[in-house]
Amino acid sequence: MKHLFSIALIVLALNFSLAQEVYLNVGRNFTTYDYKNSQGASNPNIESSSGASYELGYIFSNSDTRVKLAVGVTLDQFNATGGDMVSNYSWDTNYLGFQGVAKYTIFEPYRSPIAVNVNAGLNFNHIISGQQKINGQTYQLAQNDEFKGLYIKPLIGFDAQYFLLDDIAIGIGYHFSKNFGVSSGDQKLNFTNSQLQFGILMSLN
Repeated sequence: MKHLFSIALIVLALNFSLAQEVYLNVGRNFTTYDYKNSQGASNPNIESSSGASYELGYIFSNSDTRVKLAVGVTLDQFNATGGDMVSNYSWDTNYLGFQGVAKYTIFEPYRSPIAVNVNAGLNFNHIISGQQKINGQTYQLAQNDEFKGLYIKPLIGFDAQYFLLDDIAIGIGYHFSKNFGVSSGDQKLNFTNSQLQFGILMSLN
């Protein structure tokens, strides 16, 4: 109980001492599957595909520094297609995640409405739904060993913002990431992802 009280005091102190912004990003993921079977062989017939991305969160900052911290919830679709002379198949998945990103402002001229940030962060996510379609048949993926379990996604990228008003901005960004599965199974599945984002940001102070 004492620890919970201490954490609550710290959070309240941060809320009052740091500037806060809320943001919503929507975009597109361009994903490549990195799959290895139990013998360590990959499937050369798997091709990259695209899916939607959504992110909602807070940005905490201090006016005395260029560093900001963005904390948010993400929903990502990591999809793929494939096939050979016999079969055609596709994967459609939805991953729910929690993300923290450090943002460093590299370009923010005085009285300019434009700001540019470089970003580096970490995302923890897991599958909440998914389907594999093979020649018209559909299979659920959420309980498949190679898809389920925790994934860890380091990411790097940048974003640019244009302030329409003092407390409202629109933005565009790009992130590159690798989503690593931590499952202990014989089959390994990771995702290499490029993400294009469009967003809106609003100051709460």
